[in-house]
Amino acid sequence: MGSLVVVYLVNLATYATPLTLAGIGVQQDGQPPAAYAGAVGSYGVDPTGSWQLLSAFVQNSLFITAATVLTLLSLHVGVFIVRESRGVVQSTHTVVYTTSAYLAAVFSGVWYLTSQPGVSGAREFVVNLQAAFVYAVIDFLGADLALPGGRPGEIAVASITTEGQWVLALLAVGIGYYLFSLYLGARINHRASRSGAFVAVTAVALSPVAYVVGSVAATLIT
Repeated sequence: MGSLVVVYLVNLATYATPLTLAGIGVQQDGQPPAAYAGAVGSYGVDPTGSWQLLSAFVQNSLFITAATVLTLLSLHVGVFIVRESRGVVQSTHTVVYTTSAYLAAVFSGVWYLTSQPGVSGAREFVVNLQAAFVYAVIDFLGADLALPGGRPGEIAVASITTEGQWVLALLAVGIGYYLFSLYLGARINHRASRSGAFVAVTAVALSPVAYVVGSVAATLIT
């Protein structure tokens, strides 16, 4: 487990550092706490600039870390339900090497859509698709809630440029390989049967539904 944690942290830094240096997530108006400014200032480091980079690095890391934890929990629950689990270390081994490659590729594609001006149609397509998914869960639960941007409009596929189509295609391939590698991980690391591995991957695929349901419930309670 210790080795897997080290591998994950190294891969996390490899993923988040280029995004941070490219300016993604950097808030230009971010100001450091006084204690941080005093600590790094004594070494001749710019407190404001370094704090903005550090905050962006943490933010970029948190997104994929949250997805990794959600994947780990749902995958392990899946193999546990079918009684084919060989322990959480095997699930962690599967998820660490999966998120290090395919999930990171998916997140990088999403960041690209967020930051590049030539893929606005594809960006709108992904945003509307996500909003439609959330509203489908909200409507199924019968909750009286609304997203800040309101219900998504018509998804204008014709507005997607060739560049945007390539990014969407790569996202689809990345998600496909991500799920398939989880299936292989369940089969190899847990020695699960085909049906057991399929149940585990299904649990991962349904985890966004559980996340939205939990978010809706938390919103209604508070």
